Amino acid sequence: MSRARTLRILLALAVLATAGWFLRDYTTDDTFIHLRYAGNLLDRGEFSFNPGEATYGATSPLWIFVLAFFLKLGLAPLTAAWVAGALAGTGVLLLADAIIERLTFPSLWKTAALLLIAVDAWFLRWTFSGMETPLATLLTLLLLWPLVSGRDLAWGLKQRPLWARYLAWGVAAGMVGLVRPEMLLVAPLALPWLLWFEYFRAGGAEGPSGRWRARPHAPLLAAACGWLVVTGPWFVYARLSFGRFLPETAAAKSATLSLDPLSLLANLGRSLQQLAATQGFLYLAAVAVILVVLFRNARDEAATMPVGRWPMDYAEKEEEPEAHGAGPWSVWGPVALVGITATWTVALLGGYALKQVWIISRYLAPLLPVILLALMVVAEWLCLGPGARSGAFGPVRRVLVAGLVLTVLLNSWLLGSRIVPHARDLRAGLEDCYLDMGDWLRENAEPDATVAALDIGALGWSSERRILDLMGLISPGVLELGLGLGFTEMVESGVWVRGAGGPAPRYCVDRSLDGPRWADRTVGGVHFVLLETCVMHGVGLREPQPWTVALYRLDSGASRVKSSAGG
Repeated sequence: MSRARTLRILLALAVLATAGWFLRDYTTDDTFIHLRYAGNLLDRGEFSFNPGEATYGATSPLWIFVLAFFLKLGLAPLTAAWVAGALAGTGVLLLADAIIERLTFPSLWKTAALLLIAVDAWFLRWTFSGMETPLATLLTLLLLWPLVSGRDLAWGLKQRPLWARYLAWGVAAGMVGLVRPEMLLVAPLALPWLLWFEYFRAGGAEGPSGRWRARPHAPLLAAACGWLVVTGPWFVYARLSFGRFLPETAAAKSATLSLDPLSLLANLGRSLQQLAATQGFLYLAAVAVILVVLFRNARDEAATMPVGRWPMDYAEKEEEPEAHGAGPWSVWGPVALVGITATWTVALLGGYALKQVWIISRYLAPLLPVILLALMVVAEWLCLGPGARSGAFGPVRRVLVAGLVLTVLLNSWLLGSRIVPHARDLRAGLEDCYLDMGDWLRENAEPDATVAALDIGALGWSSERRILDLMGLISPGVLELGLGLGFTEMVESGVWVRGAGGPAPRYCVDRSLDGPRWADRTVGGVHFVLLETCVMHGVGLREPQPWTVALYRLDSGASRVKSSAGG
């Protein structure tokens, strides 16, 4: 390994370690959901949140198995989640460096590319949250490996048969789909681009005449088999155990399909805000670079590209195939990478917009390193490709340097001033509210008591009581009510007090903005007795306002019914 590569890896890992220190106490409520599933998997051999009730209420079954593995090794639950995230985050940086090393970037560009991935605030935040995001990012990057492995070699001549490579690719695509459910559909969309790239790579040794070897049936079938080897058994198990193929979270966190243009634009805008929050300056730099190049090409086309030659013509050159700007990678590799990036981005953002999913940064974080790599190869082509002259793109390079510096500063500011304080506030709120209330319920509530709650993770973990999830993630009856009435309306109506097809709750832990909203109310003959309240800050970066968390005892058979209570 070269000294320059060693130094850039150490720099990236130092950034990761520093963020890990500052975020060492970061835990989300959803982390406890995964931990409870992992605990029941180990203790009872079942995939459940409430013991004895198999439910598909966790987004990431593969992440639950990872956590169960570390719990089996004897690690404390929160330590297991932190270690699993740190190892996955380290894997992201090492795999990203392995990809970058095989690109034609100059050494300094490679360092910049890896640094941009390492400092991304969303990547750092979710790596140490105990959530599945870093594992999803690692597997997403792995799907790009065929673009850089054995490149510029002829199809089947100087490399192992492609069916073996794409069998492994299909396995990775299936695994990322079991980490993030949307990737079950999104990940395979890269396959046409990869096979298209293999077609042009096939002429690397023999020229265009060798492309007859690029028959896609074998790698396509191998990829499909690899995908089914992973997802097939899980689909069968999920259907038999839960009665569905996708987690309840997919339904609970989305609304009905919407084709309203205004709604689509609003939803797309929220997704773009999440992407631009950490990479916005890079996107502006990319636009500026393209405009400068277009202007220069229009002004002096002969100086930037030989007359009668197009960029793809350079892929046909047989002389010096390994020279910079020549060989199949020089055109078709970057085109395939940019095509995959654009396809994944459109599919994810468009799918979320159509389903009206409320976007949070961890849904898009796995895509951020892919976008960065695509931006870098486009910048390389514009600055260093066959059409660029030495010294002709000084302004372009200055724009790129400015984008790099501003991106590092922006992400450092976001991490230090927003994410780290939020992480501390959230951990304190979980401990002071949900974990403390859960401890009280464990000590005072009947062993068979059901507790209704909006936030179920930390409460369910510490209370060890059956949870009625008012968001429907682990409670199919509530999910059905929410899909019919709308979740906000369903919760506020109190229709769930009778149990939604299961045991009626005896306690409720609610979160609201305007104080204890259920205090001294009676709904459907059930009276809410306020037992305890606390204030929780920083539920999310976009929800920094204080929330009131209230614990109620639900008394049945109350004689009075107040019209204001909706009963």
